[in-house]
Amino acid sequence: MDCKQTLPVAGMTLAVLIGMAANSLLARAALSGPAIGPTLFTLIRLAGGALTLVVLSAIRRVPLRRPQVNAFWLFLYAAAFSYTYVVLGAAMGALLLFFAVQLTMFAGALVGGERPTASHIGGGLLALAGLYILVALQLHRPAPWAVVGMLTAGAAWGLYSIGGRGLRDPLAHTAGNFVYAALLAMGLAFVRLDWHTGPQTVPHMAGVLEALISGAATSAPIYLLWYALLPRLSTVFAATVQLAVPVIVALGGWTLLGEPISARLVIAGALVLAGVGLTMRRNGHDTPRPAKPSSGTP
Repeated sequence: MDCKQTLPVAGMTLAVLIGMAANSLLARAALSGPAIGPTLFTLIRLAGGALTLVVLSAIRRVPLRRPQVNAFWLFLYAAAFSYTYVVLGAAMGALLLFFAVQLTMFAGALVGGERPTASHIGGGLLALAGLYILVALQLHRPAPWAVVGMLTAGAAWGLYSIGGRGLRDPLAHTAGNFVYAALLAMGLAFVRLDWHTGPQTVPHMAGVLEALISGAATSAPIYLLWYALLPRLSTVFAATVQLAVPVIVALGGWTLLGEPISARLVIAGALVLAGVGLTMRRNGHDTPRPAKPSSGTP
């Protein structure tokens, strides 16, 4: 891949990682207190994202696609992430989530015919070690169900990412995924929420706004960009580069909140960047497989 091709890919990848980090910060702010519960947060997030993408699809006259399994993976990720984020600390959640994402996508690479080299495997392990160093001092022993929940969220996101490789019309597929995931979230809300309870169940406006921003600004457009980007990345690189998200979150705390930069953050960031760099060696940006025809009918 020449420089003219590499620079746009690098810029798009950085935009996706920053969006994912911003989404993580919004979810942390909303779910760490009483502002909103995980069921309603999931519903508003997915519905807000669906509305944004439906409007964009209408403007561009792009037809939606029939539901596919990727819509279920998106819903499962969003729901499991929200429920376990209430219990897990941010550090432990990040470690479990991205460990599961990386493991799932590495397995998907093998099944899909990619053959990770020693530098790919070493890069993934090095980046994961950097993530562990970043969060090590904040770890605690979590509830077993929460561990399973966050691992499930990570596996679902990994499968959602794998499902986006080679697809044409990323807008049509992403919009369809959000619409049907939002319908699944609506079904979850009818099961989980008691609509006849008192006013103590009414969410705070701050939580509703954070859920809306998470869906409409830092989920839907970012996931659309991710689906457009995935065919240009190797699965191994796409898995490993996401380990940079917690580092970006920590840097955001330094930039926006005035938190000091620690030696641990510097070491962790260096290891993650070194690991990502290793996955780019020897076909880190492999020539993508030919895009398969879009399944489903408008």
